[in-house]
Amino acid sequence: MCGIAGFLSKNHRKSYDKNFLRISKELSHRGPDSSNHFKHKNNLFIHTRLSIIDIAGGNQPIINNDLVLVANGEIYNDSEIRAKFKEYKFKTKSDSESIMALYHEEGLSGLKNLRGMYAFAIYDKKKKITILSRDIFGIKPLYFCQLEDSFIFCSEIQPMLNLNLIRKKISKEKLLEYFELQYCSGKKTIYENVFRVLPGEILVIENGRLKKSIIQKLPQARKVEKKIGNNFIEKQIKETIAVHLRSDVPYCLFFSGGIDSMLILHFMSKIISKKKIEAFKVYIDGKSRDDNVLLRKISKEYKIHFNEISFTESDFWKLIPFAAKHIDDPIADYAILPTFKLAEQASKQFKVAITGEGGDELFGGYGRYRKSNLFKKKYFKGAFKKFKDFSEYYWKFETNQLFVDNLDLTNIQKRQYFDYINWLPNDLLVKLDRCLMAYGMEGRTPLVDKKIFESFFFIKDKDKINNGYGKYLIRDFLNKKVSYYNGFEKKEGFSIPINSWIPKKAKILEEFLPKVGILNSFFTKDEIISLCRSVKYKKKYVRCVWHLIFISAWYYVNFKNIKTDGNFFDIIKN
Repeated sequence: MCGIAGFLSKNHRKSYDKNFLRISKELSHRGPDSSNHFKHKNNLFIHTRLSIIDIAGGNQPIINNDLVLVANGEIYNDSEIRAKFKEYKFKTKSDSESIMALYHEEGLSGLKNLRGMYAFAIYDKKKKITILSRDIFGIKPLYFCQLEDSFIFCSEIQPMLNLNLIRKKISKEKLLEYFELQYCSGKKTIYENVFRVLPGEILVIENGRLKKSIIQKLPQARKVEKKIGNNFIEKQIKETIAVHLRSDVPYCLFFSGGIDSMLILHFMSKIISKKKIEAFKVYIDGKSRDDNVLLRKISKEYKIHFNEISFTESDFWKLIPFAAKHIDDPIADYAILPTFKLAEQASKQFKVAITGEGGDELFGGYGRYRKSNLFKKKYFKGAFKKFKDFSEYYWKFETNQLFVDNLDLTNIQKRQYFDYINWLPNDLLVKLDRCLMAYGMEGRTPLVDKKIFESFFFIKDKDKINNGYGKYLIRDFLNKKVSYYNGFEKKEGFSIPINSWIPKKAKILEEFLPKVGILNSFFTKDEIISLCRSVKYKKKYVRCVWHLIFISAWYYVNFKNIKTDGNFFDIIKN
């Protein structure tokens, strides 16, 4: 896992070089092990490295066959690519170099054969073009800005803005979308003139201008449903976890006790049976710890050591400014807060964490999937749908709902597909990337993978939703394989009791939130005060106020440059 950036210009300006190279420092948390750059004519590339594979020889940029590569991520079919192109002379053992090999041997079309999580840039000296691309799920981030005669790209937004070449202005359209959805979807970000490379997208840049865009999409055609059983699950899940464990450094497991983390643990123990698994688990203050007996049984059977981390109400308020600083592409997902604390503790021992993101989308775990047959109009409900500025006329987000509606999929599959192109890349995977990268950690997601998607997305609906349960097939599998684990019990996950914590602070929120400039774009002061008072009596407004809290902190630390020392109330009083 790394940080990458590039400045591609039609007309070289020396004054820009020194300024742009400062991005290395701003991306050092993503790549604390080394930092290098490559300059050729009007093109400058930066790479900061977190060393995971080929520690001694895998520094970037990698230069080979008139190609230059800077990449962030992991290529899980690296060994297969190397076996296919035996005549290609690899210069390193880095898995990233297989990206160059595919492009060298098969051109742009070859890049669709990559399996992994990645965001990269290839500079082709002969063709005088630069190719940018991002994995099909959007696991790794990549942003860009198009200037008059230059093109800038970076793993994060803030370093680009700090160049002072782009006007730092919030998009009202995307701010509206944030309030409703808790994230911004599609190509546009919350900043005007800052864009995402979309999941599966390939961009071609020449002379500092974007010339071409190619999109590789997830499979959409409904396949013949086949009967699957435990042997199928065993084979497919074990394979994806095995390739995601390829590493030259130790790794740990983020364990919630839920279905997905239990499934991963079950197979990790089979693959690395001779080693003890180190797992990190968060306990939320004030919530039940009834799973202690279960953890003792798991520890005994699976050779696993649990590192237990407490997350308190004080942590909640304290971490908001820090999270707002590192989530430069804002998401109001309160699970980011315990995830930051989890990463902070795990990073003291490990560089890599295996996580269960994507299991709900893949196996049909969300409650909204169980209601899919009742679906009439929208795939999502906005937090502020009753406010005047959030009427039907404003439902023009980049969520591709019409596109999904027209796919030849079942209602459940349409819901899942919608989440794969919206919720997963723009919320969950942003959370995972920023929370772990803030502490120089790589997060790996074996359930967000091309092969595993093709294996499970098109299974029968009844194997996903059955008898009122989502993930039915996986729950049943775990019940049969782990005698003491009840896959049909309700699991807590990373849920935080904001319905009790936020109302406690209603009075101080009522005093200070109406003074936050960014909120006045859509709300009157009276509306904000009314919302803050309402949380004490109506839980449905807690989510609304949480969205206001997080974007207020984000605004203060990113626009007002308020230091993140202290808790949320310390910064909002400034």
